[in-house]
Amino acid sequence: MMSQESSFRRTASHALVLAGVVSVLVGLFTWFYPPAVDITVWGYPFGGGTIVAVSIVLVIAHLLKAYGFVGLSRLDGAGPVTRWSMFAAALGFVVVAICEGLTAMLAGMPTDSPEAVNLNNGYGAGSMLLAVASMVGGTVIVRRKLLEGFGRWSVFLSGAFMIFVVTPALFTGRGPIAYLALAGWSLFFIWIGRSLARTANSNSV
Repeated sequence: MMSQESSFRRTASHALVLAGVVSVLVGLFTWFYPPAVDITVWGYPFGGGTIVAVSIVLVIAHLLKAYGFVGLSRLDGAGPVTRWSMFAAALGFVVVAICEGLTAMLAGMPTDSPEAVNLNNGYGAGSMLLAVASMVGGTVIVRRKLLEGFGRWSVFLSGAFMIFVVTPALFTGRGPIAYLALAGWSLFFIWIGRSLARTANSNSV
């Protein structure tokens, strides 16, 4: 019989997989979407109601990731460092989700406006928080083998990918390179979710 903890982790794993799939699709949709506004307009390449719809979808996806990382904090054998780092990563996802919601409200404003600059800084702060926390907690997950198989590397590598691939790509501007990097980063959450599910199933036997 599956324990309450195993059931929670299994639900968290589903949340991560779903969030990853949705985020990959949004990234590809953004990459193929013909620009409706100039690149100097916040919300590029979307205009009108499209940016609102995309923002709502991404808010949900990031909150699902936050839920999934709370599940990771409850892995069997997780110590204080793992628990607090996964909670910190979850907080980072919540910050990014809030920024996504605000994006819909600022759509159409110049990217160099004070509001857009502050929002961009909010994205950066949330992203760095979740990335660094993922690397810290992921290091413990690897060393203590809290996730099964090669999947134990998934959390650490997701944080490293954000810092060393996504962040430099975003510095090139909001274009194809950045969108593909974000789509690639989203694949990690499918991997993390599947790894968490396998571990939860194994521990419930």
